[in-house]
Amino acid sequence: MKKLGIGIAAAVAVLAAGGATTGYLVGNNIEQGFATAAKEWSKPPLLVQVQDYQKGIFSSTAQTLWTVDTGEEKLQFTAQHAISHGPLPIAHLAEIVSTFAINPDAPPEWVVAFKDKAPLVWKSKVGWSKNTQNEVTSPAFNGEFGADKLAFGGFKSDFEMSSDFSRIKGDASMPSLLVQSKPGEEDDGQASEMLMSGNTMRFDMHQPTGQEFMVGSLQWDLASLKVTPKNGDAPAELAGLKMVADTQLAAEVVNTTINTSVKSFVQKDHKIDDIAVDLGLHNLDAGWLNQFTKESQKIQGDPQAMQMLLMQGMQQLLARKPELEVKRISWRTAEGTAEVAASLAYQGDSSKPLNPMMDFKAMLRLDMPKPVLQSLYAGKVRETYLLENEDAELDEKQLASVVQEDVNARLSGLVQAGLLVENSDRMTSQLQWADGKLQANGKPLDQNGMMGLLSAMP
Repeated sequence: MKKLGIGIAAAVAVLAAGGATTGYLVGNNIEQGFATAAKEWSKPPLLVQVQDYQKGIFSSTAQTLWTVDTGEEKLQFTAQHAISHGPLPIAHLAEIVSTFAINPDAPPEWVVAFKDKAPLVWKSKVGWSKNTQNEVTSPAFNGEFGADKLAFGGFKSDFEMSSDFSRIKGDASMPSLLVQSKPGEEDDGQASEMLMSGNTMRFDMHQPTGQEFMVGSLQWDLASLKVTPKNGDAPAELAGLKMVADTQLAAEVVNTTINTSVKSFVQKDHKIDDIAVDLGLHNLDAGWLNQFTKESQKIQGDPQAMQMLLMQGMQQLLARKPELEVKRISWRTAEGTAEVAASLAYQGDSSKPLNPMMDFKAMLRLDMPKPVLQSLYAGKVRETYLLENEDAELDEKQLASVVQEDVNARLSGLVQAGLLVENSDRMTSQLQWADGKLQANGKPLDQNGMMGLLSAMP
C-alpha cells in the first residue's frame, strides 16, 4: 500500500508538472499572439498597443490601449485582459476575457455615459487549431453628447476568427438606437430624431491568399428606421430592409453582387412598397484592387491622394473590361409597378488612350406608369424652376400648374422624338449607346431625336 501510495503521488506530481509546463507554454504563445493581434488590428483610424503582460503558470493578465483617432476626434479605451491557459485545458487552449474602460481624460459625456459599466466586454476561447470563438457585448446606455441625446439598446456579436485573422464568420445584433438633436435657432423649435430598431447582420468573409481585400458574403437586416427632420419636413419611415452582398474572386478578377429590398417606405401621403435594387460589379482586376486596398489604408482622409490612387493602374483595371450593372430598380405604388435597369461597360483597348465616346457601352431601360414618370420629372423640374426664378411670386397652386405644363411638354417631346413609347397608361423606353452611336427603342437616334432628348432634360 505504501509503495502504491508513493507511485500515485509521483504520478500526480508528474501530471501536475506537465500541466503547469503546458499552461506556461500556452501562456507564452498567447503573449506572442497579443503582439501579433495588436499589429494586425492597428489600421487607421485604430491603433492598438500592448502596455503590459504578466505571465503566470495557469493564468496571465495583460493591458492594452486602444486609440480611435479620426482627425476630428480622439477617443481612448484601456482594456484589461484576464487569461486562463491551464492546466491541461480540454475543450480549448485558453480563454481570454477583455474588459474595456473609457479613459478618464476622455470627453466628459463619454465618461458619464459609462460611469458604472464597461462599454465593451470581449470573451475569446482559443481552440487547439488556434482559431478563436468570440463573444462581444456592449451594454445599453443613455447619454447626452453635445446637442444630441443618444439612447443605445446594446450590442452583441458572436463570431469565429482564424488564427491568422484571414477569416471571420458570425453574426451581430443591435436592438435599437435613438438619436435626438436639439433644435437650433433656424429650426423653428423642431427637433430632429432618428429611431433604428431590429438591426442584425450575418457575415462570412475571408482574405484570399496573397490579397489584402476580403471576399465572401454579408447580410444586413433592419426592421425599421424612422427619421424626423429638423426643418419641419414630414417624417419618413422605412420598414423591412434586407441587403445581401456577395463578393468572389474568380481567377484574377473580382465579382460583386448586392441585392437590396425594402418592404415599405412612407413619407406624408406617399407610400412605396416592395422596393428592390439589384447591383453587380463585374471583372474588377484583383491585382489593382489588392494594391488599392493596401495603399488606401495609409491615405484615409486625403481626397486628392485617394483620387490619385484610383487613377493609378487604370490601364490594368480597364484591361479586364469591368462592368457596372444595375440589374433592377423596382418599386410599387398606388399607380402600379415601376422598373428601371442600366449598365455601363468598358469595351475599348486599354493599351490606347481613353476615348469615352467610343470605349464605353451603356444601356438604360425603363417601364413605369405614366403618373410615376410625371412625378419623377416634376420633382426635378420644380427644383430647376425655383432656382431660375428666385424672384418670381407664385403661390403653390400656380407653381404646381406651371410645373405640370412643363412636364407634359417635355414628355410629349420625348414621345415624338421616339425616345419614349406610350402604351395606354404606361411609358417604356430602351436606350443603348455603343460605338459612339445612340439607339432608342431599337432605332438609331437622328439629329432631331438628339435635340428632343436635350430639350427634354430639366
